[in-house]
Parts: sequence; structure tokens; C-alpha cells
Amino acid sequence: MMSIGFLSWMVWGHHMFVSGMNPFSSLLFSFPTLTITISRHDHDPDVAGQPLRRKYSNQRGFGSLRSGSSPCSCSGGVSGFFLAQPSIDIVLHATYFVVGHFHMVMGVASIFGVFAGTYFWFGKMTGRMMNETLGQLHFWLTFIGTYCIFMPFHYSD
Repeated sequence: MMSIGFLSWMVWGHHMFVSGMNPFSSLLFSFPTLTITISRHDHDPDVAGQPLRRKYSNQRGFGSLRSGSSPCSCSGGVSGFFLAQPSIDIVLHATYFVVGHFHMVMGVASIFGVFAGTYFWFGKMTGRMMNETLGQLHFWLTFIGTYCIFMPFHYSD
């Protein structure tokens, strides 16, 4: 947790790439941002020293009863790879690409976590299980609707 906190503390500068910051400073801020992005999407469990990879694999198991991952967090996180590079971020800054990235990572992934928690804990708290067919319908309609809304943001200007 401390290493994740340290990396997060080092990442804030990637929001300042277009502010006229020294190119050397932007390079220094891009490394922790890329470290976070790459470590979240590296699927080699034997690689040591990747705190976010370990944390993400724990969240993936927690986030789904079938040990699946949050697809919105993954696809939104992949777009973070582009925003972590100063030369690309300067071009993408103030475009809908950033808006799509933000909504997929911060908003939609959180909402899916709330839905997963609700479906999991409702039966334990009330003693009644929710209808699984309606739950699956809810998931797929929300999932498809989310991608229909936010993925085009990555391609529009």
C-alpha cells in the first residue's frame, strides 16, 4: 500500500504536461504514470516489484464472484497508457479522449463495483436472492450501454 501511495503521489504531474512545465520534469512524471499503467495490465504473476499488479489481481477476485475483472477499468486503463506520454498527452489534452478515459476508469468502474457488491450482499443481508436472469440482463444492458456511450469519446474530437 505504501508503494502504491508513493506512485500515486508521483503521478499528479501528468495532469500538468500542457502547462509549460520543463520537458525533463514531464519525463520524470511520465515514468510513474507508465509504471502504474503497465503494471495494471501485465499478466505475468511472477514479476516482482509491481505493487499495482498485485493489488489489481486482488481487486479482480473481489470484484467478481467468478474472479473476472472489471472490463471498464481495463479498457479505460489502456487509454491511460497514451495519456501517460507527454508528447501524446499534449495532442489529446482538452479532447473527448480524456473525457472518455476519465469516465471509463473513475465513473463506470466504480458503478460496476457498487452493482457487484449489491448483488453479492443483498442475499446475505436480506435472506432473499435476487433474480439471476434480471441481474444478467441488468449487467449486459449496462455494459453495452456504457461502451456505446463512452467508447466513441475516444475517437471523437
